[in-house]
Amino acid sequence: GINAEYGETSCNMPTPNLFPDYLSFEDLSSQCFATEPNCIQYCLDVGILRDKQQCSTCNVPMNLEECPTTRYRDGFCWSCPGKKHYGSIRRYSILENKKLTIRSFLHLLWLYSTHNSVSQAAVTASVNVKTARGMFKAIRQCMAEDILDHQQDFKIGGVGEIVEVDESKFGKRKYNRGKRVVGKWILGGIQRSNGQMFMVECENNKRDHNTLMRAIIEHVHRGTLIVTDKWKGYLHLDKHGYRHEDVNHKREFVNPLTGAHTNGIEGSWLHAKRHVRRGQGRVRTDSDALGAALQEYMWLKKHSITRSDPDCRRLFSRELPLLFDRVFS
Repeated sequence: GINAEYGETSCNMPTPNLFPDYLSFEDLSSQCFATEPNCIQYCLDVGILRDKQQCSTCNVPMNLEECPTTRYRDGFCWSCPGKKHYGSIRRYSILENKKLTIRSFLHLLWLYSTHNSVSQAAVTASVNVKTARGMFKAIRQCMAEDILDHQQDFKIGGVGEIVEVDESKFGKRKYNRGKRVVGKWILGGIQRSNGQMFMVECENNKRDHNTLMRAIIEHVHRGTLIVTDKWKGYLHLDKHGYRHEDVNHKREFVNPLTGAHTNGIEGSWLHAKRHVRRGQGRVRTDSDALGAALQEYMWLKKHSITRSDPDCRRLFSRELPLLFDRVFS
């Protein structure tokens, strides 16, 4: 059976945790996700599926039970006490209107968390590429929505903090030759004290003063000491409520008088550019795909997710369920 109350797992599952002993989905499946009811129970426990539903017609709490009809593929559904109205267990969740099984969803979630490409995930989970791509896209959309809903939480800096700011072009060399890069200008900043950062596409692909100021004001708290290079677009930061130091990269990497440098953000560009490349190394050139990849990168950095095994397991078992719970609650 399925129990909708958190903590009462009628499927004999371990209490949801970071799964420290499981190194593959196959190991996890044999112990925790052996059956579809096990998978449903887990999703209820960690908040991927809602553990309470209200009947919109009767305005009373609904009960979770085995579905008496074949209308709902999962075998369980929500019903009001009079059994006049029924609802899918997937309602108000990332799985709403998705056709894949709960177990296949959890498998794709694991493969996403362990940094597999869409094509790799499709083959491993035995689903078509369109299904895998759609689920990965849905996860990234949740991350983007989380950033928008909690914009202040993703704003960096503040009084007493130092934020390095720089801009870089994401794209590819013209005809794969020379130094000229065809692509999008991205403005980025990193807070020295904790490594939190922002990266956004420059409006209209410009990096003039007004464009850079709008982006900085949106993503950096006033009162911050901002360190930049000598690009003219950063002039007069002090007039916008910031302290400002700079370094002339044509002469040195560290300002000999103030010690100002942008080594932190400069070093972050390599990791960011690797992240926004597609599975086969092709560069994202359209704004929507590039923006989604940058928001995903920011969200992972915000939650200190690296490619290490412990972080992959934490992403799967804690951070993503909490994300879905915030977005769909």
